Amino acid sequence: MKILGPVVTSKSIGKSYLQLRDLFPIAKRYGYNCIVLSEPHPRSWVSFIVYAQKYRIKPIILYETANGKYLLQTNNDIRSAIMHYNGLGNNLRLKKIDMDLPYVKYPTDFLKDIFKDEESLCIKDGLKYQNELSIFSNIETYYNIGNYRFDEYKVTDYNLTDTISQKDLTFEEKRRLSYELNIIKKLKVENYILTVKKIVDTAKKNGISVGPGRGSAVGSFLVYKLGITKVNPIEYDLLFERFLNEYRHELPDIDLDIDAEKRVDLIKALQKEFGENKISQIRTYSTMKIKSALKKAEELLGYNLEAKINTPIRSKENIDKFKSLSQKEKTFFYAAYYLEGIEVAESVHAAGLIISQNDLRTFSPLEKKEVPIIEWEMSDLKYLGVEKFDILALDTLTFLKRLQIKEKYRELNDSKTFHYLSKGLTKGIFQLDSKLGQKLAQRIKPKNFEELILLLAINRPGPLESGMIDQYVNDDSPEYLKKIFSETKGVLVYQEQIMKIAQILGEFSPQESDLLRKAVSKKEKDKITTFKNKFVTNASKKIDEKEATLLFSQIENFAQYAFNKSHAVAYAHITYWLSEKKFKDPSNFFLEYVKIKGVDVDVINEASVLGVKIKLPDIRYPFGLASETELILPLYIIKGIGRNVSQIFEEAKLLSLENFFNFIINKNINRNIVELIIKSGALDYFNNNRKNLLRETTQRVKGKVQQLEDIKSTLFGEREQKSTKKVETTLQDLAQYEIESIGFPLSLMSQKGLSNTLIDKYLYRQKVYLDGYVYRDFIVDNSAMINSKVYNKNLKRLIKYI
Repeated sequence: MKILGPVVTSKSIGKSYLQLRDLFPIAKRYGYNCIVLSEPHPRSWVSFIVYAQKYRIKPIILYETANGKYLLQTNNDIRSAIMHYNGLGNNLRLKKIDMDLPYVKYPTDFLKDIFKDEESLCIKDGLKYQNELSIFSNIETYYNIGNYRFDEYKVTDYNLTDTISQKDLTFEEKRRLSYELNIIKKLKVENYILTVKKIVDTAKKNGISVGPGRGSAVGSFLVYKLGITKVNPIEYDLLFERFLNEYRHELPDIDLDIDAEKRVDLIKALQKEFGENKISQIRTYSTMKIKSALKKAEELLGYNLEAKINTPIRSKENIDKFKSLSQKEKTFFYAAYYLEGIEVAESVHAAGLIISQNDLRTFSPLEKKEVPIIEWEMSDLKYLGVEKFDILALDTLTFLKRLQIKEKYRELNDSKTFHYLSKGLTKGIFQLDSKLGQKLAQRIKPKNFEELILLLAINRPGPLESGMIDQYVNDDSPEYLKKIFSETKGVLVYQEQIMKIAQILGEFSPQESDLLRKAVSKKEKDKITTFKNKFVTNASKKIDEKEATLLFSQIENFAQYAFNKSHAVAYAHITYWLSEKKFKDPSNFFLEYVKIKGVDVDVINEASVLGVKIKLPDIRYPFGLASETELILPLYIIKGIGRNVSQIFEEAKLLSLENFFNFIINKNINRNIVELIIKSGALDYFNNNRKNLLRETTQRVKGKVQQLEDIKSTLFGEREQKSTKKVETTLQDLAQYEIESIGFPLSLMSQKGLSNTLIDKYLYRQKVYLDGYVYRDFIVDNSAMINSKVYNKNLKRLIKYI
């Protein structure tokens, strides 16, 4: 028997360059039958066992402590070691192994040589130590990943069947509930759904906003009736089978959106609800990606690779390219190949939580934090049959809260809202706040809520390139499809439509239709061929065979661009709420947006279209102010000034320029901050000659030095000659100051007699006759501000086409 060890993996960050994915295939190549893993942590244990089973190599795990190395032979030994690792007891009743060998830390001698590491081994070097490793020859291990599992939390205070007994259900609703409940019980996922309900109920009990729903779960009427989602799927013809069907072998996926400011509060509330040691976050790792692997290889070798690599280094494309490289380039490629994927830092899963029936400290390695972090990655947890609950922090819910928007699910038909959306005024609007979102809104011109759903579904580069949008705008679909999908003019936009058409024309069962959707989206050729034969045969009875074959090709083509309608429906509600608020109360909308995201050209221009003038900061209103036609920017829009400084001025209640100077001297506020405040125009109410104010600041902030000068003047009759030359602030000064302090020359938009045409170029990209200003990278008139590469050292009037 050939034995390799002791091995340290790259999950011992900074101590090894040996990834598990390289360890086993290379070890197999050298004929090793057994690998001994020896680390002071359990992070690699699950994957190590799984790889060992895959490659049929005997795994042996040693747990290293300050007192020595301990042998783990069974699942119970693993649990004992984990409890010790988590600080539950110091007495390890495990067999101690005495072994003093260098560690295997590199996949190849080539990589070891590059790092000039003479103390450690590569995989091949392990062959030299077979005598010393023979102590493991007769050791057997009995690790069974399948039996090492957590017990999921059991909900006992609610029964799903109770949902059907609710009053005021229609016959259709009762039928739908019974059908869904039957599938859920067949798949034994009741407890998972009830646990999600408990999470949502805990959020509501603590006044924490939860979104209307996301993903395919919005297609479940039962989930809606449980209060997990807030959109009635029957009203939008959403399919339960997209969420769950009897052919599905994994747990349903119910993700929750939570007010971003309250996610931590929710997790703490859940700890009280479920138990402090029954909830944990999940470990993730930052790894070397393509660029960092190439950079590290260059650092180690002293030269770079001339051949360009933009795809993962281990991709087939790059492996093929490798064959034609020179020896020097091959050396570089080898180094980058083994570096890509190396763990460089620990992180935490952005959304995932583990909820257990038992104390997690007795099952899994945990990093002690306010909310513990399980030190196994999600891929490890899946091997153990553990599922996560995703709780995502959504900034938009925080935005909704600040705007005091009330959720509504009826009367989503305000004509003003759709009018302005159709113009492309999408700044700050959820899911549409991008140039692509603006462009598509102008093309689709949504006139109602159903078209808004469609707009969200196609707001991706794929549909734009596929011809789907042209087909919709030009109304090019066959008549029979228009009759089936009138809401999308017969265009296949949603994944649910693929399923529905398979059921209507192809005579597929609901479950089969979801399998078809998966097959075409994943391009599984064998499955597609089988489904195609059935579809064409059955659809040919209703439309001719040629048309049926063409339709199936269309399904295959559009499947990769089709979107989950359930998700689009839920998110379209958030989009509508924000849009309606924006167009009814634009000044407050933009003020809250600016407080979170800052000001930019789009904010300035869209506010202008909606009749709101963006004004410079004002020291009297440090957190900004909104009126019907004006928005005063908050003080912390100024570069280098934070909310803490704004808070200081909020408490000051400054009423005069003299107040201001006394205040900044008493508070010892940094002179640079004072100058930026002046340059931003925040003191214009008291004195709009900013250049003069800057000079006065220099004199006043001299403090004690100035006092000494005054004393000297009194005692000796000496007085420093001060400049009495009048200082004026020019328009160019204003533009320069404002770009320096807030990034935009807003004063240029307030000059009399300029044109109001530039907004047409901004919105519709059409040529306009401009009477405005060009300054640095900005073109400005009274209606808008556009970034430009035009640079003009001297401010001047520009009257010409642009």
